[in-house]
Amino acid sequence: MTKTNQGLILLSCSLFAASSQLHAADSHHGEHEAHTHGDDSHHEQHEAHVHGEAQLLIALDGSTLELEFQSPAMNIVGFEHQPKSEKQVNAVEAAMDTLNQPNLIFTLSSAAQCNPVSIEVDSPLSEHDGHDHDHEHKHEEESHSDFTAHYSFRCEQPSRLEKIEFDLFKRFPGTEQLEVQSISKKGQQKIDLTPGNNTLEF
Repeated sequence: MTKTNQGLILLSCSLFAASSQLHAADSHHGEHEAHTHGDDSHHEQHEAHVHGEAQLLIALDGSTLELEFQSPAMNIVGFEHQPKSEKQVNAVEAAMDTLNQPNLIFTLSSAAQCNPVSIEVDSPLSEHDGHDHDHEHKHEEESHSDFTAHYSFRCEQPSRLEKIEFDLFKRFPGTEQLEVQSISKKGQQKIDLTPGNNTLEF
């Protein structure tokens, strides 16, 4: 792992922590209706789990562009329990396939000439094996499931990365708001994107 990637990972952790604090403050003001987990102290460092909302962290360091995406499974496939039918299994597989194709989720400024270096997509729903249904049912009652994705790009002309347009809302209509935090040489910003305002400008 390069020093750049180590720095970006640490940066992502810091941004997630900051985002969690901001989100917690919003929840206290009653702006959103979040799920309440049994052990609040255990989850206070994690993102609030709010249906309709997703989070994205963006870090541009030199020629390296990193994006960290997190969303409740409800936004992506319409349920959060382990898939119980072939239709639900197919829905999870289709979602994983879509998230593994960043060009279907967002469009980077073409002038920046950014090419994917690595893509990692994960969800506990994709680990379904059809066994131990009683255990799965109990687990469903105790927790909620998220889809997460990490995208790493190398940009030949990073200074020309002027905007990112998100098609996420078209691919996953259950997503009503995307909370974006970005950091680069141009500074740090936080913006909420919606289907009607789906472009981040640097």
